Amino acid sequence: MDDGDARPSSSIYRAPPSSALPVFRYFSIPASPVAPPPNPLWLTQESCAFKATTGVVLGAGVGAMMGLFFGILGADPSVPVGPGGRAIPAAPLAHQVRVAWRALGDKALWYTKSFAVITALFSGCDCLFEKARGRHDAVNGSLSGCATGAVLAAKQGPQAACLGCVGFAAFSVAVDALMHQS
Repeated sequence: MDDGDARPSSSIYRAPPSSALPVFRYFSIPASPVAPPPNPLWLTQESCAFKATTGVVLGAGVGAMMGLFFGILGADPSVPVGPGGRAIPAAPLAHQVRVAWRALGDKALWYTKSFAVITALFSGCDCLFEKARGRHDAVNGSLSGCATGAVLAAKQGPQAACLGCVGFAAFSVAVDALMHQS
């Protein structure tokens, strides 16, 4: 034991060299925190293929819901009229239900495919433009919208591709401005 210190030197307590806080041998806090190991899922989630695939899945889900909604709204309950203004006799109920379900399924499938393609193109292009430019801003969205619109309208010719480019870019800028409003 030291003359001025009431604690034995063999205890678990050590006097700190330059700090006023005590330092314990068994319960010490490291001086600097160790960085956590990299998350392998993060590397996958930041890839453009993952973002495009996510766009396909989410776009297909939204498209299916919209297709079902618009398919239900589009059901025509009116009585068909034949030549001479005579009403056409109704088909049996089972046949009507089968035709209605088929039409509903066809509309939902069309919306599902359309939204999946659009979101895959847009999110994939957005990721590629972001990586190429090294920035995350509204320009990426407008370039992605332009590329998506041009690709979707390319079959109709160069004028339609230009119009699709301008239309999708304008829509992308409008949505981006609406979403990032303060």
